[in-house]
Amino acid sequence: MIVDSHSINTIRNNLEIMADNYDHVFWLDSCNQANPYGIGEFDLLVGLGAKRELELKEGEFTWEEVNNFVRSNKWMFFGLSYEFKSKTNHLVSANPTPFAWPIMSLVEPEIVVAIKRNGEILLSGISLVSLTHPLSIEVSQDASLRYQDMKSSMTKEEHQEKVVQIKKEIAAGNMYEMNLCMSHELTQFQCSNPFQLHQQLIQASPTPFSSYVKFREKHVLCASPERYLSVQDNTMFAQPIKGTSKRYRDENKDAASRLHLANSIKERAEHIMIVDLVRNDLSKLCAAGSVRVEELFGIYGYRHVNQMISTISGELSKPFDFVETLHATFPMGSMTGAPKYIVLKFIEALETSARGWYSGSIGYVEPNGNMDSNVVIRTLLYDDKHKSASFSVGGAITYDSDPDQEYEECLLKSKAIRLLLDANLV
Repeated sequence: MIVDSHSINTIRNNLEIMADNYDHVFWLDSCNQANPYGIGEFDLLVGLGAKRELELKEGEFTWEEVNNFVRSNKWMFFGLSYEFKSKTNHLVSANPTPFAWPIMSLVEPEIVVAIKRNGEILLSGISLVSLTHPLSIEVSQDASLRYQDMKSSMTKEEHQEKVVQIKKEIAAGNMYEMNLCMSHELTQFQCSNPFQLHQQLIQASPTPFSSYVKFREKHVLCASPERYLSVQDNTMFAQPIKGTSKRYRDENKDAASRLHLANSIKERAEHIMIVDLVRNDLSKLCAAGSVRVEELFGIYGYRHVNQMISTISGELSKPFDFVETLHATFPMGSMTGAPKYIVLKFIEALETSARGWYSGSIGYVEPNGNMDSNVVIRTLLYDDKHKSASFSVGGAITYDSDPDQEYEECLLKSKAIRLLLDANLV
């Protein structure tokens, strides 16, 4: 059914009110941003409540449980920690983390509301009448927060030393490229309304793969510009990001920044290595000869940054299988490096904190087998039970990387979250 723009606004307002009453919330919002290459069905997709739930921690995991859960032909929403690599690549992190979150969470919601770009709406577990009748309840816009301290997993000097070390490993032929990340932990963190804090985040930094996820006391506030994988009618798409430049209010400066990114030999070399890695990952799932690059070195502008994005596609050799797809592709190449398995080991050795849900993925599988998912970057993670929050940033290091510039890029990528924290601090 098609609904008009006024009804869509009422539905969004009602869903915001309803979300306060559920322990499980998936709010996947494109922020009216055009997805690169026009892939993706929904402008807004919301899942509330949990008919069924599967949370798997490191020592409790079995593939049989996952298979049984996902093969039900129902709406399924999922969250994957980067630490899920222990199941796809048999590598476990010994680095510390402020969170003891599951490595995988699967939810079949009680209510699903999916609004397509053309105004068509799909519903499960709720009627259109109840959604289009305005609720009289007022939603507080307050998102005040406080925290005791911010602790970084690396100082500027330590980060620069790691960059130099990675460049030496590249020169020795041990790798070609590695994504180096650092985390920032906020101790004694409290927020009056994490959902409204996320709404502020995506208003300040709208992105096509933003998401707010709530698992009881766990909150994920994500403003991601990056797609991990999408399956649309038996075609699989990946859209890795590699390459970042600063946005400017001055049109001439902004155009120059975009042009510099597009023509940078260093950024293009960094990018093409990940494109090749992703092509290889998709070839494990797609018919021989069907994997192709739809767009190479596309430049897309967001509120604070320009990003270099490529689109890779392939025709699946058999019906989409969630478990098989994870085995073939996770973790995503843009957050690891090349060659992937070797780089995963170096990440564990050189980074000083476990990534947790940062560098993971949030997404969904439809009853018809279509799916979509993001890369969890530009994200604030908050555990209300343990009064702790964290955000992480990173970038790809190649032989041509400059340590000072790599650190500055990390600051640029964290700009939206830092501004958000400062604006709501009491």
